[in-house]
Amino acid sequence: MIGAAFRVMWISLIRDRAALTMAFVLPTVIFVIFAAIFSGAIGDRIRIHLGLADLAGTATTERLMKALEADPSLRVTRLPERDLAGIVATVRRGDVDVALVIRSDLAAPVAGAASEQPVVLVESPAKALATPIALGQLQRVLNEALPDVVLSRVVADVERSGKIGADERAFLDEAFAEQRAKKEPFSFASLVERRSTAEGAANERVRYYAGAITAVFLLFAAMQGAMSLTEERATGLADRLMAGPGGLGVIVLGKFAFLTVQGVAQAGLIFAAAALLYGVEIGPHWPAFLVTCALVSAMAAGLALAACAGAVAAITLGTLWQKRTGADADLLATATLQFVGACGVAVPLALLSGDGLAVPPLLPVWLGMAWSVLVSSVAGILLLLVLIRRGAVAGVSALLFLVPPVSATMAYLMFGEALTGLQVAGMAVAAIGVAVANRG
Repeated sequence: MIGAAFRVMWISLIRDRAALTMAFVLPTVIFVIFAAIFSGAIGDRIRIHLGLADLAGTATTERLMKALEADPSLRVTRLPERDLAGIVATVRRGDVDVALVIRSDLAAPVAGAASEQPVVLVESPAKALATPIALGQLQRVLNEALPDVVLSRVVADVERSGKIGADERAFLDEAFAEQRAKKEPFSFASLVERRSTAEGAANERVRYYAGAITAVFLLFAAMQGAMSLTEERATGLADRLMAGPGGLGVIVLGKFAFLTVQGVAQAGLIFAAAALLYGVEIGPHWPAFLVTCALVSAMAAGLALAACAGAVAAITLGTLWQKRTGADADLLATATLQFVGACGVAVPLALLSGDGLAVPPLLPVWLGMAWSVLVSSVAGILLLLVLIRRGAVAGVSALLFLVPPVSATMAYLMFGEALTGLQVAGMAVAAIGVAVANRG
């Protein structure tokens, strides 16, 4: 009977083109898109898109510009805008991840003269990771390519303390200039030796992405497969299988074996794409790779089957209760009961949080609250109940793939967030997958 349950799931999978696509094609496509976005397509470091604007136009600032452009870890674009407001608009549109505006000379100011920060960093809240990367790279480039400028500013600080005079400062500045002219590195510019744990030329960051995306899709695919328990119960197939020797336990074991094998195949496809496109090495470690894939797949299958077994039990109890109280419950009444039940949990937790149920008297807060209650909760739950009543549960769950594309589109229309070509491609893949799943 374990083999029979395994064979039933295998036949159901190969006959359903939508399920085949979502199980073996979509995970690999999503991985490739994520890897291209978050790894900078090539290399083992995140390459942010840095915008540069030199408003000072001095020899020192030009040295910094050229040093940043030569940095292989950055993708640099010189911005044509000549005012800070225009550069802020450029970052807001998403043309660059972050921008550095050099508005005055980097050399130390004369003692007693008023000064402002020579560099302005324009950041976007949507690209939070770009800010620390840009600041770190700027500091590194200053230390390596412009150490004389860094030291001159340190000497200027010492001069303001009164420990040295103008003559001593001039002497030190001249010594720094001679050192730079000889192209001899300053000792503090090479204090750190870098050693990497990377093996060969493989992209280690992509290996991490492959593992993370594999784990996510294994959980999702296992949940989708385990949900066949509910569909088989609705069609009567589960009753016929349970009538055989072994009962429900044997059926669950058969599904567990199938989902584990399916998970190993999914992981193999994702890591094969990682090996072909990004040079991730699997060969020397294939025994450990297979064992890890089997264990993670088994864990995902176990969690999914446990959740769906609980769901089947809940559906059974709900069916018995429905037959006792009435077959056709009103959707509004059903949704109301769900919200009342949720309040029984949420209200005590809110009271224990310290802030209580007080809502600030601010229009944006109330608008956000109205959207969350009326649209996300009331309308969302009613729509979900209608879809479940009209179609299969698996088809309804496939619509969850549309949540990220719809959210990104709303952010673009309402808040001016930028959409890249890769993001649009990912949205298209998700939409096509959902369409195929619901049509099949």
